[in-house]
Amino acid sequence: MAVNSTGTVADQVFIIRFWREDAGPGQERKWRAQVRNVNTRQQLTVNDVEAALAVVRSRLIKATSAEAG
Repeated sequence: MAVNSTGTVADQVFIIRFWREDAGPGQERKWRAQVRNVNTRQQLTVNDVEAALAVVRSRLIKATSAEAG
């Protein structure tokens, strides 16, 4: 975890890429997303918009917890 000169956790930077994929014959196309955390160089592909935002939320909570204690 990157820490800046004041001893707090550095900004968290995410890149989220969304695209639509076929879900199958006769089904509506669905959103998929790739979430990349620039700080940790981790990336994850998820099946919908809500899951992508949940990943970001989880990482921010984790960074805040690490900063607090």
